[in-house]
Amino acid sequence: MAKTKTKPEKVKLTLTIDKDMKRDFAQLCEDIGLPMSAVVSALMSQAVRKQEVRLSSLDLNGFTPKHAAELKRRWEEFKAMRDKQYAEAVK
Repeated sequence: MAKTKTKPEKVKLTLTIDKDMKRDFAQLCEDIGLPMSAVVSALMSQAVRKQEVRLSSLDLNGFTPKHAAELKRRWEEFKAMRDKQYAEAVK
């Protein structure tokens, strides 16, 4: 006889956190394209499954999303300046 898998009962979890922390976490979740509840749920599932908690928002290069965005902005600024200088030099 096949076992039927039942859906786990869902419950609400209420957290009290710093206002700025919520804003920053909401932005991080938006940046990665997931709702906050999905990220919190995934973090909790992973912690229970692995019996450990590891936290990092660093990308593969070791930068935070904020720092990576700043580096990208500066790179684009540099390329625009370089292209302008090149265009003026070949006139």
